[in-house]
Amino acid sequence: LALEIVRDRATKAPAVDLASAVVGEAVQRGLLLLKAGLYSNCIRVLCPLVITDGELDEALTVWEESLAAVLA
Repeated sequence: LALEIVRDRATKAPAVDLASAVVGEAVQRGLLLLKAGLYSNCIRVLCPLVITDGELDEALTVWEESLAAVLA
């Protein structure tokens, strides 16, 4: 599973710089994310099978905060 970051929904132009910024922001907040895809504009979701609800909640919160910080 991955989320593709694009500049424009109509043209689907890859937003490599935004994807890199989100990954960098998440790392600073303690969450490791992985870029993928032909243009490195996708962020892969790789959850361990033994993740707890609390850990998943924490990771999603950090990811949300990282997206908000970059897109603000």
